[in-house]
Amino acid sequence: MRVLLVEDEKLIRVFIVEYFSKQGAEVIEAEDGYEALSLLDDAFDIVLLDIMMPGIDGYEVCKLIRQRNDVPILFISALSEDENKLKGFELGADDFISKPFTPSLLYAKCHALLKRVKKENNSLSEGIIHIDEDTHEVFVNNELVQLSHKEYTMLIYFIHNKRKILSRNQLLDQIWGYDYYGDQRIVDTYVKKLRKKIGAAAPYIQTVVKIGYMFDPKENIL
Repeated sequence: MRVLLVEDEKLIRVFIVEYFSKQGAEVIEAEDGYEALSLLDDAFDIVLLDIMMPGIDGYEVCKLIRQRNDVPILFISALSEDENKLKGFELGADDFISKPFTPSLLYAKCHALLKRVKKENNSLSEGIIHIDEDTHEVFVNNELVQLSHKEYTMLIYFIHNKRKILSRNQLLDQIWGYDYYGDQRIVDTYVKKLRKKIGAAAPYIQTVVKIGYMFDPKENIL
């Protein structure tokens, strides 16, 4: 875990850095918002951001970070009122912890937040199709659809190449492997099976005459 810690109180920085370092995390410190913005890059996993700081406050720093980066942001603050939390969330913060707190609780919150973000990033949605790539579960209109391994692989490949014309040879190479020398019509058979199983989303898979197929999610399909 690589952490950008933005906190103007040195004592708080010290006890956070000490605990996080013992857990194997790398913590880069910033004393104010200006320093934080100069240090921020895509290599950070999470930003711990105090609200009340000299110069520019945490709200403004959060707003500026969100203009260029989607890194998870956890607010650290003595301000515990709901309206202050709400303002933070509206600006793009992901979580909030009130002072005083234990470093172990802060560390646990960071882990929970990163786990949640990872799960969100491992999901795939197109139109009425939603896929959890961790569990390989496929949902159409929020109903679970049972796909075979090859049907699932085909659907993922279609989605990753949406609105691109894919030849049968391309589908064979990507799904059955380059060493497959069987009949090309197996592609048509599996497309037919896949269409049947995804039901209302079947029109997403369009036939391109004499070439192959194209996946194109239609917004008007309910």
